[in-house]
Amino acid sequence: MRLLITVVVLLLGSIPVHAEFPTKKYGMGFETVTVFEYKKILREANAAIPEFPPRTETAVIVRLVESNSRASLAGLKENDLIRVINGSYLRSPKAADEKLNMVTNQDQLKLGIIRRVEDKWDQVEITLEPISDAAALKLSLSRASSLDGAFLSYHRISHKYAPATRYAPNNFQLYFTERANRPEALYLRIAQLLPGQSKPGAFVVTTAADRFVFESEVVQPNQRGLFFAGSLRSPEWEPVRVEILLIQSEDWLNEKRQEFQQAEATHKREFKEFQFDQSRRDKAYQELNQRRLSLIADMERINQKIQSAERNHQLLKQQKERLANPRNVLAQNQFKLTDEAREAIKLHYANLTAEQKIIVSRAFQYGISLGFKEAELLQLDETSLAEQEIRLKRERQGWLWVDAPLTPEQIPMLRAIIAAPSVTVHHESTPEQKFEVTAEQKERMKIVLDVFEAEGRDVGE
Repeated sequence: MRLLITVVVLLLGSIPVHAEFPTKKYGMGFETVTVFEYKKILREANAAIPEFPPRTETAVIVRLVESNSRASLAGLKENDLIRVINGSYLRSPKAADEKLNMVTNQDQLKLGIIRRVEDKWDQVEITLEPISDAAALKLSLSRASSLDGAFLSYHRISHKYAPATRYAPNNFQLYFTERANRPEALYLRIAQLLPGQSKPGAFVVTTAADRFVFESEVVQPNQRGLFFAGSLRSPEWEPVRVEILLIQSEDWLNEKRQEFQQAEATHKREFKEFQFDQSRRDKAYQELNQRRLSLIADMERINQKIQSAERNHQLLKQQKERLANPRNVLAQNQFKLTDEAREAIKLHYANLTAEQKIIVSRAFQYGISLGFKEAELLQLDETSLAEQEIRLKRERQGWLWVDAPLTPEQIPMLRAIIAAPSVTVHHESTPEQKFEVTAEQKERMKIVLDVFEAEGRDVGE
């Protein structure tokens, strides 16, 4: 059904206001702000207020929809206007919050939505179907792909609100690894930034009743693992560097070939009937011919780049073949990639964002010692293609951490930490710099542990 309003001067998502809106967050995976509060904030910021459809004064605006949540799976979108909940019109700005707070994962939720579609408002009904407690817990987790020390793929499962990186202040969380859709091992992660204190030692976790000790990791300069491919300190990873350079080269070649094909198609389409006439001097003909010559020059320029890239690609393939021959490999270059690892690297690289691919390319050419900003380091960390180099750099910055697989005997310890009213963490080198484990961190740990055990996997199995 279409509403009558078809012309709106401003859209909800087009207001460039930096003020914070007082949003409400719900376990179904979305956040809202009332239309009343939304207009109030805009008015106080002297910003333009968009025109709303009729009977939406008591509605709420969806400000955020979490990925892989009940809300996103049901089709709820940002900037949707909710004005009906389970068949009842909202009678006051607070009504939505009162109704939504009563909804559990085992309840069906029907929302009457008004959604902007092109130049009109649509009425849409969305239904969030009930799910089991176990399914609700799994929706609280995120699944990140990674590569292990043999460059084989696995997934790291953590709480979606937990830091994605190890290097987050006062980091205290559980996660587990997964292969072939089956949980593999449960890990405890602790991290703290303590500049000038990068010494061997342990993290101490203290509750009112107990004290638990975890040795922090020390990065060895020549430690085996995911060392940055191409680092001068790790010639053994040359096969990995060449493999990724081949992937980048192939991607770039495909991009330039498509660019050439597009230019060629444009030339054929626009100049199929063109006939060169040297005697013509009129302006329209001269401009058309100039356009033709410019397009031909572009095609020649692209073709030169393709030829140069193809030569470089062939050199990389020859280098790959040379590294595969044992007689050509130096003693320190004994690491070899399996076909399974090559396929895993290729698939992993293909799933990186465009920004991450650029960062990886920069890291391979120039290293990460200079010119890398913090946000770029975090992005590179997510790619899992420079694990060891990042560890060394973070250690020099003063990061200390634990990333320890857990045993069955340690589960009671985890349960005690989660249940304790107060939990503090400090590194033994700086006992005065302790941090408190928050209630949110403990709740996230409980969810990860519950899902891991519900999946039928025993810790340390």
